[in-house]
Amino acid sequence: MFKERGLRLKSVQWKVAGSTFLLLAFTVCSLIVLTQQQMESAFGDYLSLHLAVMEHGAAETMFIHSVHQSLWWVGLFFILLGFIISSFIASGITRPLRRLTAAAEEVRHGHFDQRVTVTSEDEVGRLATVFNQMAAELARSEKSQRDFFASITHELRTPLAVLQGSLENMTTGVTEPTPERLFALQEEVMRLNRLVTDLRDLSLAEVHELRLHKEPCSLGQLASQTAMLMQPLFDEKQQELRRNIPAKLPLLPLDKDRMRQVIGNLLVNASRHTQNGSHIELAIKETPNELCLTVKDDGPGIPAEELPHIFDKFYQSRNAAGGSGIGLALAKQYVEIQHGKISVSSPPTGGTCFCIRLPKSPKAI
Repeated sequence: MFKERGLRLKSVQWKVAGSTFLLLAFTVCSLIVLTQQQMESAFGDYLSLHLAVMEHGAAETMFIHSVHQSLWWVGLFFILLGFIISSFIASGITRPLRRLTAAAEEVRHGHFDQRVTVTSEDEVGRLATVFNQMAAELARSEKSQRDFFASITHELRTPLAVLQGSLENMTTGVTEPTPERLFALQEEVMRLNRLVTDLRDLSLAEVHELRLHKEPCSLGQLASQTAMLMQPLFDEKQQELRRNIPAKLPLLPLDKDRMRQVIGNLLVNASRHTQNGSHIELAIKETPNELCLTVKDDGPGIPAEELPHIFDKFYQSRNAAGGSGIGLALAKQYVEIQHGKISVSSPPTGGTCFCIRLPKSPKAI
């Protein structure tokens, strides 16, 4: 009980009310004392001037005492009135803070749906607005985290189930461990390893802790090498890969392995989501401040409502035909940590274009 009383006395409301009350009480008492002194002096001067009386008689003394008493009663009234008014003012100031404290306590316990009503445009109102924005951001982050772990569980469950079932069949003699089956299991293990590596890199990139090995290199050369490695994939689907890469391009400080992975991911996506016999274009254009690499396809395109989410982790619209669903999210992080920007466009008539913009100087962005 004493602890609760101590906390109440330490609250902002009591500090504001107490400070206002003490200031008002000191002011009123000072005014009363000064008024009494001035009144006695003025009353004495009046008696000596008009009545030629130097000393106060009983009637004069009673009059002065009555006036003094009236002044103290009036002062006490104004002190009490000031205390009541200051308490109301302090309560009005601290009421939004108490609501903020209660909402913050709920947020601390994981209830991110808490919001406070903004009733003013002063500092407290701005604090309430910032709190609401923070709570909304925490709610989105918590939902994203739940979705992230759910997606990881889903992505890992399938290959693990395949491995477990295949190994159980082999150990119980249901199936024979032929080289073809062992090779298939090895591919699943390699897929799991790539997925775990991509998840690690994505997590490090999102917190800006992914280490890069930058060196001056030609973006055109990286694109040509990646396209050459991907050529068998296009030949298998009878797709034509058209290259429009200038012979001379300025060198950029890039991580070669990361950029090859980004370009390869875009080319694989373009091949996967276009039909056999389609055309895919890989082009690089130089502007005064940057290099623009584009990958265009003539596939069905991406619906307009899905474009804002295309770089989200585990988004499965474009990846429904296969893949882990983190390739584009990882590509976005790889480009951005190298001071670049990646975007996507898809007109209603069909086709998709991914564009990577890399500044000639990192200070350009």
